[in-house]
Amino acid sequence: MKSICKTILLALLLVGVSSCSDSDQQPDPDFVPKNINSTFSKLNSPVVLIDEAHNNFLTKKGRYKPFSQVLSSDGYTVKSSKEKFTLTYLKQADILVVANALDKNRQNWNPPFGDAFDKGEVEAVKQWVSQGGSLFLVADHTPFPKVIEKLSSAFGFEFSNGHVRDALFRLDNKSLIEHSITQDITQVKTFGGSAFQIPESAQPLLTLGKGATSVVPDIPFQVNGKTPRVSMNGWYQGAVLEVGEGRVAVFSEGMTFSSQVTVSTGKKYGLVSDGAEQNEQFLLNVMHWLSKKI
Repeated sequence: MKSICKTILLALLLVGVSSCSDSDQQPDPDFVPKNINSTFSKLNSPVVLIDEAHNNFLTKKGRYKPFSQVLSSDGYTVKSSKEKFTLTYLKQADILVVANALDKNRQNWNPPFGDAFDKGEVEAVKQWVSQGGSLFLVADHTPFPKVIEKLSSAFGFEFSNGHVRDALFRLDNKSLIEHSITQDITQVKTFGGSAFQIPESAQPLLTLGKGATSVVPDIPFQVNGKTPRVSMNGWYQGAVLEVGEGRVAVFSEGMTFSSQVTVSTGKKYGLVSDGAEQNEQFLLNVMHWLSKKI
């Protein structure tokens, strides 16, 4: 019985991993935001830059198009960012979104993994945040945490470079933590991703429990019965941090905030999934916190 259960578990993990690695994973063409009330107008619209200069897997017109649609529905001015980070460049933005960056010119998932950002870019982002900017950082399953670790560790976040299963975070069992961001929200769903530890001054939002594990393959997506499994009990998939005059929100799963479809099967994941009915409002609340509306 134990071997059968292990086989089933491995199959479920492989389904989750393959759904993230397939080339036919595309933005949901039918997605329409539920939000119909704009918080901001053209007179006070915060500028959001979505990073596309670092081989990003999630982009404004690509797999993060529904993410961009939700932000636009609330009155944000959303732009693609195609330049190297400098303090001068970042000063045009109120919020910087970095979602699943990769090292330069990567064509496959094989190690070794380089750095998505050089030292100067990391210092520029840190300085910009301390002066009042807001960073929305997403690093999904392996290898994304590895290639952005210079940036994440600069703010005190330490990622596991593995892959966890889908998770439900609920207010009633305290896996969804009370915060202004989670006000009026009772449940958030994630779709795999990784996990991280937080600095002492950060505030957790999404906390993994005793049953959470991460598979940690040497080569991404090459998972078998011998692949190490590590407990993620007490690790996090979402947290926020105030740094100087600025703010940082960190998440370890990207589909939480988008809607995507696997073209070959027609299956949709993310904002329109069962159990994720409040994910869109959660995203809006995160953005309101980053824009200092709450």
